[in-house]
Amino acid sequence: MTLLDKLAPEEPAKYLVAKIREALAQDPRTNVLDVQVRVAAERVYLMGTLELEERREAVQTVVQELLPLGMTLFNNIAIACYSAEPAEEVV
Repeated sequence: MTLLDKLAPEEPAKYLVAKIREALAQDPRTNVLDVQVRVAAERVYLMGTLELEERREAVQTVVQELLPLGMTLFNNIAIACYSAEPAEEVV
């Protein structure tokens, strides 16, 4: 029996994913819509790309606050690197 099996019947994994996505969209620390969330057994995976490390850390903080005890968070969000100088395209 996994931790998700022990949650209340009205709280299956898909509801946890929905709660996380809603919190990420509404929390003023994050306000992100494009982070993907996946729950597998007792693990929550975050995937996507953000522009700043501070936003990545804020996403992790918001999600960590929502997780039931015993669940592990894997923050696989990448940070986008944009060059300040536009590169000349060689054709």
